[in-house]
Amino acid sequence: MTDVTFKQIEYHSMTITKTMSTDAKSIEENGLTVERFKEIMSHQEQAGWGYNVEPMGEEPTDEETDMFHEIIWGADCIDSEEDLWTDRKGGYEIDYRLIEEDDD
Repeated sequence: MTDVTFKQIEYHSMTITKTMSTDAKSIEENGLTVERFKEIMSHQEQAGWGYNVEPMGEEPTDEETDMFHEIIWGADCIDSEEDLWTDRKGGYEIDYRLIEEDDD
């Protein structure tokens, strides 16, 4: 009897939650104060994500948003969690592919 070898390919969606850190010096070097950085962060938290966070301060300008992104892109990741939620909840697509003897 011959074995049949195949691949099962699962297509998942994942949420990655990263705990990030930056210092006051990095924030100030990018043109913001720590307080203004936190205000801009509060506007980002509530922007379309369904969080019930009341934004603090004035809405950021385009220039402040650019400064904010420079800071967060340079921040250090101190912890990271992955939630493969389609695996936990189901509802992902699966494909199968037969592996022929001459396939690598």
